[in-house]
Amino acid sequence: MSVGEERAITVGEPAVGIAEWYAVRESKGLFWEAWDRFRRDKLALAGGVLIILLVVLALGASLFSQYVTHYQPYEQDLWSNLKSPGFQKAPGEPRHWLGTDELGRDVLTRAIYAARISLGVSGATVLIALTVGTLMGTLSGFYGGVLGAVIMRFVDIMLSIPAFFLLLFIAVVFSPGVVAFSFVIASVSWMGVSRLVRGEFLSIKALDYVDAARVVGASNARIIFRHILPNATTPLIVAATLMSGNVILIETALSYLGMGVQPPTPSWGNMLTKSAQYLYKAPFLVFIPGFFIFITVLAINLMGNGLRDALDPRLKR
Repeated sequence: MSVGEERAITVGEPAVGIAEWYAVRESKGLFWEAWDRFRRDKLALAGGVLIILLVVLALGASLFSQYVTHYQPYEQDLWSNLKSPGFQKAPGEPRHWLGTDELGRDVLTRAIYAARISLGVSGATVLIALTVGTLMGTLSGFYGGVLGAVIMRFVDIMLSIPAFFLLLFIAVVFSPGVVAFSFVIASVSWMGVSRLVRGEFLSIKALDYVDAARVVGASNARIIFRHILPNATTPLIVAATLMSGNVILIETALSYLGMGVQPPTPSWGNMLTKSAQYLYKAPFLVFIPGFFIFITVLAINLMGNGLRDALDPRLKR
C-alpha cells in the first residue's frame, strides 16, 4: 500500500483511492489479461512469432521465389543436381542457398512452397475437425438422452480403430488430392474434440445462468450459441493449436510412405521421401525438411502450452 493510500485511511477517505485502484485493475478484459499472461511466457511468445513468420513465408512463397531465391519450385537443372548449400553456377547467377535436389531444383524454394502445403493441410484439417467435433459434442452434451448416447458410442467405435491404419486404408483406396487429404486426416481427428466439447457442455449447462436463461424463455439455439458455446471456446483454442502439430506429423508420415501429397507438388513429407536415398551422398536434403518439420511442430506446441496457461481462469492473478 502506498503512502498516499495510508494517508487516505488515516483521514477517513479510504474508499476513493482503493476503489479507483481496484476499478482500474479490473477494467482489463479477459482477452488482455490472457495476453498479459501469454506474453510473459517467453517460449510461448517465441513459438507464436515463429509460426507467424512461417505463415507469412508460406503465403508469400511466390514473392520469395521471385525476389529472394530467383528460382521456381519446379525449375530443373540436371547438370546441377545434388549440389551443396551455397552452390553458384556462375559468378552472375543466383546462389542455391540450401543446395539442390536430385533434379537440380532449388531446395530453399521448394521448402518454402512445401510450407504452404503442409501448413495449409494442417489448417484445413483442424478447421474441419473442430467443426465436426464441436457439432457432435454440442448435440451429445446439450441434448443428451438417446441422441447423446448414440453419438458417444459412435465416437467410441471410431476411437477403437487404429487411426493410422484407417488413414492408410483411405489414402490407398481413394488416392486423395491436397484438399481431400485434409478431409481424410480430419475424419480420424474430430473424436477428441467432440469429447472435449461434450464435457464442457455438461459442466456449463448445469450453471445458474443457463437455468436463468431457460426461465426467461430463451430458445435452445440461443442458449447454445449465446451462453454455453462462447464459454467453451478456451479449451477448443488450445486443442486446435496442439492438433495442428499432430496433423503436420501425420501428413509427413503419410507423404513419407508415398500415400500423402504426391510429387511434383512439394511438401516436407515427400521431400523427405525423395531425399532418403541420398542420405550419405547429400545428407542436407534430409536435414532441411526435417528441420522445418521439427521447428514448426515445436513452435506450435510451445504456443499451445502458453495459450493453455494463459486462457486458464484458474491461473488468473
